[in-house]
Amino acid sequence: MSRELRGMSSMSRIIAATLGVWMHAFITGCVMHETYGNHALPESELAVVEGYWHYQVLYDEELHIASVDGKREGGRSGWPYAYSVSLPSGRHWLQLAILRNSGEIARCAFEWTFESQHRYKLQRLDHDQLLLAHPSSSPFSASLSMVVTTPSNSVESLKVSAVCGKEAMCRQNADCAPQYSCQMNPDLAFGICRVK
Repeated sequence: MSRELRGMSSMSRIIAATLGVWMHAFITGCVMHETYGNHALPESELAVVEGYWHYQVLYDEELHIASVDGKREGGRSGWPYAYSVSLPSGRHWLQLAILRNSGEIARCAFEWTFESQHRYKLQRLDHDQLLLAHPSSSPFSASLSMVVTTPSNSVESLKVSAVCGKEAMCRQNADCAPQYSCQMNPDLAFGICRVK
C-alpha cells in the first residue's frame, strides 16, 4: 500500500473518531430536556421551549435554558443548562446561556406567556453589540426570534425583547447565588447578579 493511501486511512480514522466524540458530546450534553415546576402535570398542560445550535464559519453557537423564573430544576445537582424545557402554561421568564465552542460567553433573559401544547423553538438572538461577551457591554437590550408551533401544527414567527449581559440575569436577590445581589437597571426588565 502506498504511503498516500496509508495516510488517507489514518486521516479517515482521525475524522471518524473526532466525529464520534463530537456526536457523543452532542447527544449526552446538548439534548438534555428538563421539566420545570409540577412534574405531575400531564403533557397536555405543558409548553415546550427549545434552544438552538448553529454552526457559524469560525465557531458554533448554542443557546440553552439556564433557569426558569430564576430557579434551576433537575435531579442531579441542578442542571447547568438544558437544551429544552417543559413548563406549565402561563407567564414565565427564562434565563438563557449563550455558548460559543461550548464555552459560555453571555446570558440573556426574556419573559413570555407560554401556552400549553405549544412548542417554542428559539431561532436567533439579535443585538447591536460588537463583542457580545465584553464586560462593558453588560447589560444591553436584544431581541430573540422564535418559531411557535401550535397543536394544530400552524406555525408563527415571533420576536421578543430580551436583556443580555456577561453576568447572570435576575429580578430579585433570590435569583442570584448567595454572595451576589441583583442590581436592576431602571431602563431594562432584568438586572444582573453582581458581588455584594
